[in-house]
Amino acid sequence: MNYESIKKLAKKFIPTRFFHRNQALIRKMVALRYMGSHYECNICAFKLSKFVKLSTGDLLCPNCGSLPRTRRLWEILQAELKAGGKKVLHFSPMSAISKKLKNRENIIYITSDYNGDFDADKKLDIRKIDEPDEEYDLIICFHVLEHIPEDTEAIQELFRILRDGGKCLFQTPFKEGSIYENPIIQTPAERLQHFGQEDHVRIYSVEGLKERIKKEGFNVHILHYENCYDNRYGFKEKEVVIVGEKLIRPKC
Repeated sequence: MNYESIKKLAKKFIPTRFFHRNQALIRKMVALRYMGSHYECNICAFKLSKFVKLSTGDLLCPNCGSLPRTRRLWEILQAELKAGGKKVLHFSPMSAISKKLKNRENIIYITSDYNGDFDADKKLDIRKIDEPDEEYDLIICFHVLEHIPEDTEAIQELFRILRDGGKCLFQTPFKEGSIYENPIIQTPAERLQHFGQEDHVRIYSVEGLKERIKKEGFNVHILHYENCYDNRYGFKEKEVVIVGEKLIRPKC
């Protein structure tokens, strides 16, 4: 039985909240068979003989559960939060990162999950965020917007709660060409067929998402990554992160 089958079976019989609170211990037991020195997770510093290769092709760290996108995000956050003093809002927080940032004394780190899939501080509807204007310095919105039918409303809200000079980090699955969406496609089976996952409502292109973010007031730039030849940290071969910045407005 492979890693994904074991996890699926465990989640079927173990209550979700209990599973999330105890998965670190379960992972550490599984990770023993992957110990080595050739690879390393840049989040938990676990050294591996190999990453767990999932059916999607993603390389998972068996010790902390990080995926390539999680490890890439951590690399970005190390630079963004180095100076400290920032208030951060993280939607659908990956446990590997949230546990690390919760221990940081030089930032205020808030997590949100609407559907109960992640252990989080708040339950915020990204389409109508119950937070004051200009509250956060950094917002993490990784693999969220592809689940939201009203994505324009969500982007507007992210812009509203961001402070001047603040940034929002966006990532979704991407395709070439233009954004593919169709409101007629409603059932989980149809969404799986058309969008690649049962709870996705569209597939963005990089340029398409860039323009939607830009239209709502963000100054946008795109980060392109290519992994190094030995890929010690298990990154994707090519990866894109979109950064939306709320420019500092001149004072009257």
